[in-house]
Amino acid sequence: MLNRAVLFAALTLLVACSNPFAPEKTVPTDVVEKPPAEQTTMPEIVMENLERAFSDRDKDLYENILDDNFWFTETDCLGELILANDKEEELQIMGTRDGSNQGIFDIFRSIDWNFQQSQRYTELGRDFPNAFDGDPDGHPYEDWEVFRGRVEILLLQSADDGFRVVQVMSFKLRKGDDDLWRIVRWIDDPLAGDCGDGGDNDAGRPVGSSWSWGQLKRR
Repeated sequence: MLNRAVLFAALTLLVACSNPFAPEKTVPTDVVEKPPAEQTTMPEIVMENLERAFSDRDKDLYENILDDNFWFTETDCLGELILANDKEEELQIMGTRDGSNQGIFDIFRSIDWNFQQSQRYTELGRDFPNAFDGDPDGHPYEDWEVFRGRVEILLLQSADDGFRVVQVMSFKLRKGDDDLWRIVRWIDDPLAGDCGDGGDNDAGRPVGSSWSWGQLKRR
């Protein structure tokens, strides 16, 4: 009798603590886990992984598609340098893997990347000798693959707070000793600007309030 009394008391307590009107709890079943990114055995896969790295804010993937000799450059419409950085600086700007440095991938809650290709060609090494030691554009013994086009990047911190970049960019890819392709040069075209004779204060001033990718990275 004692055991039955204890069991009845436990069941009564369980019913009293539950809410019969609470909505039924369900486990989401529509979560789709993405497969691992493809190995960059072809140049086209690099560009696909670049979009995925930005959209997913994937630091590991982004680092894996950058060549050790990576260089980014952007100039204004007068040819003045806005920003130049190597691979190590690039990873600092985008955000370190260990979280010690908060970068673009950390600051923005969502990033939408869209690349509209306008040109694709092979840059022959014989046409690009080294102009000086360490020339980032010289590759006399290698042929590089080049993708050029219009890039739109929408970066949001909240629903109504963020930045939009629209700019023509060129991506130059080289094949490494492991037979994988990576980005070795990223070159941004200047935004359309007022490069007339309006004085030094107007030199290189972009039209309107548009932001270039180099300007945003430098903030």
